[in-house]
Amino acid sequence: MTFSITSAAANLYKDITLEASEALRLFVKYAGSGDSGGFSLGVTPAVPEEDDYVQEVEGLRFFVRNEEKWLVENMKLDYDESTDYFSCHLPGLA
Repeated sequence: MTFSITSAAANLYKDITLEASEALRLFVKYAGSGDSGGFSLGVTPAVPEEDDYVQEVEGLRFFVRNEEKWLVENMKLDYDESTDYFSCHLPGLA
């Protein structure tokens, strides 16, 4: 299981208040309806469980549950400060 979150992208999440046991959960989110809907990436504070995959970037812990690993496998989150552009590459949705 691999995914990458650049330091610049991780820093965008530092304003989220987390309890000591919490991390940022990456999850599958469905948006839209009918033919115009699709999957995307959601992020929310939560407590990781024993079988979750956890990765630390810039002092923040990000994790994904086993049943949602397919979404973030080889994912790359990046942020370009000079253009204020956030990118999320999700090969699992290709």
